[in-house]
Amino acid sequence: MHLVLDYGGVIVEHGDERDHAHLLGVDPDTEPYPGWLAYFAFRDGFIQRTDAYVELLATLSGASHDACREYLDRTWLDPEFPAAHADVLRELAADHTLVLFGNMVRPWVETVLSEHGVLDCFDDLVVSSDIRRPKPHPKGYFECLPEGDESVAFVSDEYNEDLMMGECLGMTSVWVENEDDETPYREPDVRISSLADLPGVLASDDGELLR
Repeated sequence: MHLVLDYGGVIVEHGDERDHAHLLGVDPDTEPYPGWLAYFAFRDGFIQRTDAYVELLATLSGASHDACREYLDRTWLDPEFPAAHADVLRELAADHTLVLFGNMVRPWVETVLSEHGVLDCFDDLVVSSDIRRPKPHPKGYFECLPEGDESVAFVSDEYNEDLMMGECLGMTSVWVENEDDETPYREPDVRISSLADLPGVLASDDGELLR
């Protein structure tokens, strides 16, 4: 099976950037928050390198380049990555094609996945910094589709913003129920509580829904 896995919220969990605003010497309640502006510029392809992100963040915040690099290390390069997820990804990769899909930038994703030893589990990375379009723009979804007629399941913790567009392109929706009390506009095909549940679902009778 061709499995498309959302990055943030499924594989890793990012905290609130503003928890580290002191590194930039800015008020965390500043609007617009400079950390977000720099991230969005990289995420959407307006800048293409980490050093350009650091330069922009320094300009926006007034912080030194060293402070901005430390800020990056503690935020986007240090997400929560449950230890069990590495084993789950290796198990899934043994039997399925895995594609990572996310509103993220390639070098940061590659760094995190490499540090946890799972970069080689993925056949492809589809990230917004490459395609210059964030989800739910359809360009990224088409990039995730297989060349043949293999069944596709999309696993995400965001139904309304992620999975519903995937359903429009024929993907089976697997919703990782989150703590945001999101009410789906319609019922996902499959619900799971975490990525760790996915191998069991694929091996069970419920897995027929994904085929």
